[in-house]
Parts: sequence; structure tokens; C-alpha cells
Amino acid sequence: MQISITHKKRNLISLTPLIDVVFILLVFFMLVTNLSRYASVSLNVAQDEEAIDLEQTSSIIEISSEGKIDFDQNEIEISRLKQLIQKKIQKNSKHIFFIKPSEQTTIQNTILVLDELVPIAPNNISFLRGLTDDSK
Repeated sequence: MQISITHKKRNLISLTPLIDVVFILLVFFMLVTNLSRYASVSLNVAQDEEAIDLEQTSSIIEISSEGKIDFDQNEIEISRLKQLIQKKIQKNSKHIFFIKPSEQTTIQNTILVLDELVPIAPNNISFLRGLTDDSK
């Protein structure tokens, strides 16, 4: 009596489709990945009136909804802002500039002020928020 043992033939996994899938994934991730680097500026935000120290070593830059700029309660043109900032920094390198945009101020107007401030005093900038001016 002979029992024949049948050997099952193993199916080999083809690597060609696997390589195709890996290549497609590689192309996908190359297309969706953004490789540009963004420059960031750290800004300190004061939380309330008690956290703000308004000594003589600070200035408030108010930005109205119309884009008008008040530097220490004096209305100025954006072109003069850089000059005033440089004077303050020359007197005191730790002079703090508080930026106070009104609620209706556009982001573009705030960015224009930041463009003048950041090159001269990148670490001396803070935003004021949630403070209402009842005198107006």
C-alpha cells in the first residue's frame, strides 16, 4: 500500500505590485509635502490690565479701524514709525512696544506696523487685547 503524499505548490508573492504601490505612495507624499520654511516671531500677549506695566520704558502703538496709527497718543504716518522706534531703542534697548489694534482693524494694517517693528526690536513687542478705551 502506497500512500502518495501530494506536495502543495507554494504560491510566490510577486514583488512587482508591491514596488508599484510603494512608488505611488512616494510620489503622493512628495506632492503633498510642503518643504518651505516659515519664519516666526515670538510675541508676548498681555492678558489683562494688571499684567501691563506702563512705565516710561514702554510705548503704545494704537491702530484704528481706518488704519491711522497713534504712537504714544500722537497720530503719525506709517513712514515715521520706524524713525520713532529707532529713537526709543537707542535711548533704552529694553523699551517695550505695545501694539493695540482696534477690534475693526484689518490684519494688513497690523502687519504693516509689525513690518516696521520686527527688524528693529523683535523681542520688545507685545499685543494688548481686551482693553477698552472708555474716554473716546
